[in-house]
Amino acid sequence: MKLACVNWAGAEVKDGIVGGLQARNVTSIAATFKSMGFNCVRFPWSVWMVQTNPQVPDDLQESLLAANPQLMGLRTLEVLDAVIDACASEELLIFLDNHVSDGTWCCSDFDENGLWYNSRWPTSDWLEAHVNLAARYARLPYVVGTELRNEVRASAPSGAPRWGGGGPNDWHAAATEAGNAILSVNPSLLIAVGGINYGKDLSGVYRLPVKLDKPNKLVYTAHSYSWSYPWLADSYQALHGQLGKDWGFIVEEHRPFTAPVWVSEFGTFSDCHKDSCANWWPDFLQYLLQGDFDWAVWHGDGTWSRDDLHPFHGPTNYGVLAADWQTPAASGELLAALQTVQAPWSGPGVNSSAQRCNAHCADSWDSGWSNGRANAAACAPCLRNRPCRGNLSVEEWCSNGWAKVSCSWTCCRAGLLEPQTCEKSHCQSRYSDNYDPSWPSHLVNTSACLICLQNEQCRGFRSRSSWCTSPWAATHCQLTCCTAGFVSPSRKPASLFLQ
Repeated sequence: MKLACVNWAGAEVKDGIVGGLQARNVTSIAATFKSMGFNCVRFPWSVWMVQTNPQVPDDLQESLLAANPQLMGLRTLEVLDAVIDACASEELLIFLDNHVSDGTWCCSDFDENGLWYNSRWPTSDWLEAHVNLAARYARLPYVVGTELRNEVRASAPSGAPRWGGGGPNDWHAAATEAGNAILSVNPSLLIAVGGINYGKDLSGVYRLPVKLDKPNKLVYTAHSYSWSYPWLADSYQALHGQLGKDWGFIVEEHRPFTAPVWVSEFGTFSDCHKDSCANWWPDFLQYLLQGDFDWAVWHGDGTWSRDDLHPFHGPTNYGVLAADWQTPAASGELLAALQTVQAPWSGPGVNSSAQRCNAHCADSWDSGWSNGRANAAACAPCLRNRPCRGNLSVEEWCSNGWAKVSCSWTCCRAGLLEPQTCEKSHCQSRYSDNYDPSWPSHLVNTSACLICLQNEQCRGFRSRSSWCTSPWAATHCQLTCCTAGFVSPSRKPASLFLQ
């Protein structure tokens, strides 16, 4: 199966309590994530929370647990038990994630949480916390894995991590030791090992892969955000090349380093109002789609948990859920984009239409944008950006909009267009649209022809079939008419094609 996960944060920060329990019943939140198409949840936690297991203070019971009175008076690990049990009852898989040592917001080079140890929580505590959680959830088969450490990076004053080479900052050695210790108490778990440099660099795996006592339990994890590569050119090819060098190469089959890669963090603003939504975000989703990578979006939370950076219970504007922890944030814009990459297209037992999409569909849109994007490189951003779609839903855009003609491959691979519909893209090899009506909207060619096809006044009040077989349409809008089924791609008479 493919992991399509959501991060449910909160247990890693000040109070050690997952977010949203003040707003809705825990089972209802889990059911909402399941209904949105996610099949697993990643839970960040801190070494402090596990090792001290504090009780929720009386003065914070209401603000943290108001919608779950059955959890009031419990300790943090008991609350986490209840949340994990709720997810399991919805058949959601669970990945644990050691996010930080202290109960604090992540991440910077100066928060003293970049390595797996600091002056307050040595390596021995980190290992003990992992082993304790692994043993605690051995009873529950839905807890399938644990991520050893989130975004390993330089940490003042202890220095930078290294991949191999020995010494206290050797992340390869520390991850191997932790993975084997966990498997000794819970051999069913997957061991997820992240890269260095904020989790984005796994290039060391090429020469020195991790070798666990149980080799089939290893998974590598990668993180990526719009700020991860500020120097990178605005093109899919550039991002593809960079990610391939950093971690994409690991999934190449039959190599000494070959292993699964799970992208356990990536994300953007709920309403896609930043520049990342015009370039990095859709390009990254396209990379996930084409590689069929497992992933976990950051994050599901509709409001902030208590930390030193964000307003407590303020809307995150960076989550799948709105502040009510029930409805999709920003009219579901972020969720709709994620749903285009949820379904698997490869692997044992997967009956995917991807190969038929590849065989029968084509993207042919020349956007005219200043960055020169065309075809799939233009269609992918539009699919995942509401203003580009003319405020249509992704379903409307792919089934009724001009994308059905010009972005059929992108829509098909996202599961929004059937391959048999795409087969009409053979029209593109025979016909084109050449229509400039000089409208104030400046729509031309296929965009203008689609308007006419759907507007009887533009068609001179003729039926669509009659309009498409007219000499005028045969000159100016033959591609649109062919794709709509009124002209045959094999140049047979339209009456035969429509039978």
